Amino acid sequence: MSEESPTPPADEPEDTGGSPDIPAELPLPPLPRPPFWLMAIFLVGVVITWVPLAVIARARVSRSEEPRIHILQDMGTQPKYREQQTSEVFADGRADRQRVTGTVARGMLDEDDQYNRGFVRTIDSSGKSTVRFFDEFPGQVTVNRALLERGQQRFNIYCYVCHGYDGAGNGPVAQRATQLSQIEIPPGDPPLVSNWIAPANLLTDTIRGRPNGQIFNTITNGIRSMPPYGTQIPVADRWAIVAYVRALEVAQNAPLSVMSKNDRDALPTH
Repeated sequence: MSEESPTPPADEPEDTGGSPDIPAELPLPPLPRPPFWLMAIFLVGVVITWVPLAVIARARVSRSEEPRIHILQDMGTQPKYREQQTSEVFADGRADRQRVTGTVARGMLDEDDQYNRGFVRTIDSSGKSTVRFFDEFPGQVTVNRALLERGQQRFNIYCYVCHGYDGAGNGPVAQRATQLSQIEIPPGDPPLVSNWIAPANLLTDTIRGRPNGQIFNTITNGIRSMPPYGTQIPVADRWAIVAYVRALEVAQNAPLSVMSKNDRDALPTH
């Protein structure tokens, strides 16, 4: 008969071989405080990283006569010829080259004589050149209210100073020339106005009888003392000015049949 080993009481801890109780996790020791010099270096480094940002922000709102700083040069400082510089590549020693004779830019052929010039030039068998101005507006031009308003705006910019708002040739330039011509000057002094040619009155029968293409050509190439405006006014705006000149002529010589009853009643009676 075997003897059973006695069971220890429940309130007594079981003997594990005499070793003391050890916790499962030990608390970590606190990290030591960094030395002052290390913290100072770190803070100074952080502040230094702000300097480029401050410089960039300042540069965006400041003005300077010096050129901008290009970190990536790309093509900004590539070797190249500037305006009016010399060059040993060409025989004449100039870096600027003349336009090649006969060169036409893409889309600038201007082969429509009526739209781009207002006239057509023909040469007969004997070699005689004949110019014919077009009476009608080209197909690219639609005469409507928008075109007349554009023509009025351009007319008031380029033509008003000589021809006046109404086209009668009494603009500020003409008025000033008239005033200067009436000033008495001492004998021997040069005249204040010499070789003065008064601006044309666009409302006369002479101008009214000219074809539309001739007026367009006058705006393009000038006439007598009037300079050309072909390089300043685009083709479409030149035709708009022609349309507005025609509107001024109609407004100054409109027949009673095109006027409303209220406008006819408002006319002065003699």
